[in-house]
Amino acid sequence: MKITTLLGLVFSLALTSCSISNRTLVAQNADFWLVEAGSDDNFALIAQDYLGDPALASTLVRYNPGIKVKPGEVIAVPKGNLNPAAVYANGMQVIPILCYHQFTSKKRSLNSMMVTRNNFAQQMAYLKDNDYQVIPLSDVGPFLQGKKPLPEKSVVITVDDGYASFYQVAYPILKQYGYPSTLFVYTDFVGIGRALSWQQIEELNNDPLVAIQSHSKSHANLARAADSESEKDYLDRLEEEVDKPAQILRKKTQHPIEYFAYPYGNSSPELIKILEERDYQMALTVRKGSNPSYSSPYLLRRTMIYGQDSLKSFSSKLDVFRQINLQ
Repeated sequence: MKITTLLGLVFSLALTSCSISNRTLVAQNADFWLVEAGSDDNFALIAQDYLGDPALASTLVRYNPGIKVKPGEVIAVPKGNLNPAAVYANGMQVIPILCYHQFTSKKRSLNSMMVTRNNFAQQMAYLKDNDYQVIPLSDVGPFLQGKKPLPEKSVVITVDDGYASFYQVAYPILKQYGYPSTLFVYTDFVGIGRALSWQQIEELNNDPLVAIQSHSKSHANLARAADSESEKDYLDRLEEEVDKPAQILRKKTQHPIEYFAYPYGNSSPELIKILEERDYQMALTVRKGSNPSYSSPYLLRRTMIYGQDSLKSFSSKLDVFRQINLQ
């Protein structure tokens, strides 16, 4: 609906004197509120009051192209998710899910799977300084279902395996920025060598910014070994790798276990069926790339962040909009 049409609603809908924070609700219909901006108003404040999230200011910008918020300006605010596919004339919104593994406080990393404290801090600062919105993985499901719009530059942070370096290096930086993250652990690893202890996992679990989910029991490759594994043996192995960690993690965290990260990114139709039967909501690969609204929830892409990534290469992995000319 064009903005000129929306403004025409002012003359066709009943006026109201309702006011929110020095802001006047001029008119409304089933799809939109038309609000008159108050003094010192901005899109973030309006998004907070009407949409419940200041980060959805980018949604208001899309519905009010070229409009600057100033006292008396009429702003169109959608009442619901009017574009559930997040597809626009010039392309579509996509959600990058970043995947980390290990961290180090050393100045230099010789391990491609290990990101230094300095590099990780620079990456998180880059997200903040460039207006990226770090969202919890739990927000992705409603986006895929068309139930929830996401901020324009949404990014998800995940960390695999359960190394103690997450607790020692990455977690304090994430907490500094208030960034949510999902930690995928495989339960056979916990308490061994460089892994997190159950005590550390308990502390992390007490922070609402950290979600602890399953990365299988043993981190074995969950693709079928066709030459040496019968169908029954394969299904039995899959059930153990899915069910055992879920039982342990549910007991330890007192939270639902509903997201699964495939070890090595390898899945199969049999494994997806088991996850569906166990009411898992999403499962994640390590296939690089971002996720549009029509992505399969059991084959979500994740982009690996490596120890050798420069800030420039890191920024190139933050693909939040896929350009396509749909006109």
